[in-house]
Amino acid sequence: MKRLAVFVEGETELEFVSKFLQEVAGQKHISIDSYKCFGGGKSGTNRWDQLLASSSVADEKYYALIYVSGTDNRVNHDIRRKLSTLKAQGFNRIVGLKDLRGEQHGRPMGLADLPRMELGSKVVERECLPLPARIVIAVMEIETWFLAETNHYECVDAGLTKSTVLSSTLGFDPYTDDLTLRPEPTEDLKRLYQIVGKSYSKKLKYRIRTIECLDYAEIYINLRNRIVKLGQFVTEIDNFLT
Repeated sequence: MKRLAVFVEGETELEFVSKFLQEVAGQKHISIDSYKCFGGGKSGTNRWDQLLASSSVADEKYYALIYVSGTDNRVNHDIRRKLSTLKAQGFNRIVGLKDLRGEQHGRPMGLADLPRMELGSKVVERECLPLPARIVIAVMEIETWFLAETNHYECVDAGLTKSTVLSSTLGFDPYTDDLTLRPEPTEDLKRLYQIVGKSYSKKLKYRIRTIECLDYAEIYINLRNRIVKLGQFVTEIDNFLT
């Protein structure tokens, strides 16, 4: 059985990664446990993990362990914290999933911070060797990927057709623009849904609706070629499953 550890910043990423793994690996072939990390940092307490959910299957070929760091900029720390345990338990690969949302030194981060964040991630990846590790930065937010997966619009609401979206006053074209340049993709997704009176936020019912509507075949086959960071993430999952 192959083992994968995934470290993500928030529960939106957790739910997306869980769904993606089930769709790609096949729900009957992968077991997934997820934990949320607490403590550390300014609190002065030791970092500790709490089980969020556990799913096991009889015909298990793959196992994924997903850690939710819970706060910005803690993914690298949690990978380091769990590294020796993961090596001892025979894990085959580590994947980190981060974004640029949040503040650094009292200022909001932007695309100009990407090279510095990637450099820090490369240091952590080297520390993990010989265990393969890749930390993917989904640019501003993972909602960039949701926004770019345009097939799901009509699942959210039948009125969100391509012609309706293009005739609106969004100020961008989700079908052709480079959405990785959008500074606030969550707000973009919210405004897009509001065309038909729906909404989006990181609240559970809204994010789950979108995650359930996403076209995972489209993400896996085509969208990975349009969005570089998504392509990196999909490649890592491919490497784990093959």
